[in-house]
Parts: sequence; structure tokens; C-alpha cells
Amino acid sequence: MDEKKLLRRIVRGDSRALEQAMEHYGGYVYAIAQAILLPSLGSEDVEETAADAFLKLWENAYQVEPGKLRPWLGTVTRNRARDRLRSLRQTEALEESLEIRADGPESELLKRELRRICREEVEALPEPEKSIFQRRYFLLQNAEQIGAELGMNPATVRTRLARGRAKLRKRLEERGIGIEDELD
Repeated sequence: MDEKKLLRRIVRGDSRALEQAMEHYGGYVYAIAQAILLPSLGSEDVEETAADAFLKLWENAYQVEPGKLRPWLGTVTRNRARDRLRSLRQTEALEESLEIRADGPESELLKRELRRICREEVEALPEPEKSIFQRRYFLLQNAEQIGAELGMNPATVRTRLARGRAKLRKRLEERGIGIEDELD
């Protein structure tokens, strides 16, 4: 396969060229995503990560040097997979701060649904609350770090986090998800 021609065709918007790249490198990309994600997440996440890597190629083929497509795809796939894992860990930290009740055989399904709902709810927050929540629970920064980066008093950050957790708790309860009374 002539990578230079393939990349040029992708840059020009030739979807068949992207399909050829997927056929040629799909197994490689999938194997990288699987090695990173499968122990913690399901095959759906592996497939989405592989698809994300090829979407990134579609959007950025002009940046890829001919002869370096395979390592470029490997790097993009590793980064996407690690971001997905980081997102999972961060959502779990948010769940822990809300002390979610999820016991019994359905608990794993409930936890997975809760992760999705928490991500949706955080994304729906207005600024600066959204940035505060993302920094606290996704980047695991403390109130002082968040305050310094956003130009806020750390006490204000803590207050907004408390109010945001209360709002999130209410939204989760409206969806029928039980929350313990104590929040940190």
C-alpha cells in the first residue's frame, strides 16, 4: 500500500481510501485498544476507541507523514484508550463522592448506567461549574489547584462543588438512583 497516495486521497475526502486504511490497519488498532481497555471495559468501548482513531485519521490525515501512518495510528489509539480509562476512573471518583447505593446482582449494570448519566450531567452543567467538576473529578485537582487555574478563591470552588453535588444528587434521585445522605 502506498501510504503517500492513501493519505492524499483521505485528505481529499475519499471515503474509500479511509476504508482501505481501516482494512489494512484495523486489526492493529483494535489490538491496541483491546490490550488497554478490555481488562476494565467491554468490547463496545474497544470498538468505539478504534473508530475514534480512524475518525482522527479522517480529520488529520494532512498531518501524518507518509511511512509513519502505523505508528501515528498506534499513538492515537493508545491516547484515546487511556483517555477512556481515565474518564472511567474519574466517573468512579464522582460516584464515590456521591456514595451511590448499588448492591446486588444488578449493581454492575447500574454502575455502568450511572457512569453514563454522571458524564451527561457534568457535560450539561453551566460554566464555570462544568470546568470545576471536570477539574475536581476528571483531573483530580484539589480546590486550591482549581482556584489557581480558574482565578477563583478555593472556598468558592468548594462551595460550587458542594452545590453541584447537591444538584447532581437531586437529578440522580429524579432518575431513581439512590444516594446516601452524606456527601463530601
